[in-house]
Amino acid sequence: MKPGPRQKHLFHAEMAKLLEAGFDIRRAADVLKDTRLPAAQETLLAELHLGLASGKTISEAFHTGSGIISDLERRMIHAGERGGRLAEAFRHLAEHFGMIASARDEAVKSLIYPLIVLHLGILIASVPSDWILGGMTLAGVLRDFVRNLLLTYLAVAAAWLLLRFLWRKAADHPGIDRLLQRLPWIGKARRNLAMARFSQVYHSCLLSGVSMAETVRLSCDASRSGLIREAGAKLAATADSGHPLGPAFMAEGAFPLAFSRSYTTAEESGSLDTDLARWAALFQSDAASSMRAAAVVLPKVCYFFILLFIGWKIVSFYSGYFQTIQKMAE
Repeated sequence: MKPGPRQKHLFHAEMAKLLEAGFDIRRAADVLKDTRLPAAQETLLAELHLGLASGKTISEAFHTGSGIISDLERRMIHAGERGGRLAEAFRHLAEHFGMIASARDEAVKSLIYPLIVLHLGILIASVPSDWILGGMTLAGVLRDFVRNLLLTYLAVAAAWLLLRFLWRKAADHPGIDRLLQRLPWIGKARRNLAMARFSQVYHSCLLSGVSMAETVRLSCDASRSGLIREAGAKLAATADSGHPLGPAFMAEGAFPLAFSRSYTTAEESGSLDTDLARWAALFQSDAASSMRAAAVVLPKVCYFFILLFIGWKIVSFYSGYFQTIQKMAE
């Protein structure tokens, strides 16, 4: 089973702490193995030891194809390893997954009351006026309730799977990415997350002395945004030709205008490293805020529609009830 965001946050935070304390990667892995990690992360550390023993680099040893770590993690580790800033790379990853874990916890808490009300609404929808008047047995009502409950679960699961499918496809397809970015609350969170990943990897690559063309490619790939990846091909071509990247950033709509302007002036003044560090922190903060907002607002929107549904069913129920009473009276 793959580790979740909370487990990844703890893993990367502990790894960063040990590396910052002067441990090398092997010794840090040995210390972590003694802390009763989840099975998947124990497997990852074992594969790390085998890879290093066979002469692989750290990022190559992590690239096992087992799916335990993501492309973002491998790219961040690769950039940190090349520049001798591995601890900083793990710190960036710890902050990233900590933000996602916090937003997910907030969303789960916010969904408790809407889910209770949803089940109440399904129960109300399963109690027709015929049952009140003796035209349907309790077993029939329970049968309808279970049927409606299963249909609701299937609809919610289908919607969730569709959203996850589109979310993953958007990493390579600009059109899908553009569509998701237009969604209320979700789109803003996605844009900020993409720019946070882009800025963090870009900053790490700058400090690591990676060539500008490779820096652009690694950062755009790490963003997991189809729009940014599409723009990255043009930016990389500009870097390969030796031209400044500032005007190319300004010409691409995939990046916020304020970021592109700041990049242009920082490139001219020679302060890209400090400027990218500032933007990485800013986008990380904005991503956390927008994800918390989405986690709070979206359940409330669902709650509102559920209440509307319940209200409609109550009105329909009493309308049918009084019509039945009237017919019996006649």
